[in-house]
Amino acid sequence: MELDWEAGVLADQDLAPTWHLEFQRALEPDEQDEALGMDSYCVTPPSGACAYACLASVLVENGNLHLVFHEDPAQELGLDSAELNFPLGLDADQLDELISGLQSVLGGARNPLTLKGVLRP
Repeated sequence: MELDWEAGVLADQDLAPTWHLEFQRALEPDEQDEALGMDSYCVTPPSGACAYACLASVLVENGNLHLVFHEDPAQELGLDSAELNFPLGLDADQLDELISGLQSVLGGARNPLTLKGVLRP
């Protein structure tokens, strides 16, 4: 089966499967996606809400993932704060894999990464 999208999911092992944050994007958005503003990545929290191109910055530093959402999308997603910080507990190879995956999903070939912080200081 060939998928026309890619995704990355962060989940808390202690709380799984109740808590997760999903990042995804279509590999080949169509004209309708473009017209609706859905030709970028989207972020989905456990509530199932979805917001497109909603991140102001993404930074991986000192073993933490720091996400800053634009204010309106953060409210649409039902987040208590526009800033989320996740201690990752990953080794260097796992961090590199996470960064590579996020760069692909959040940027992608059609949507060059325009986020501040570009995932590493």
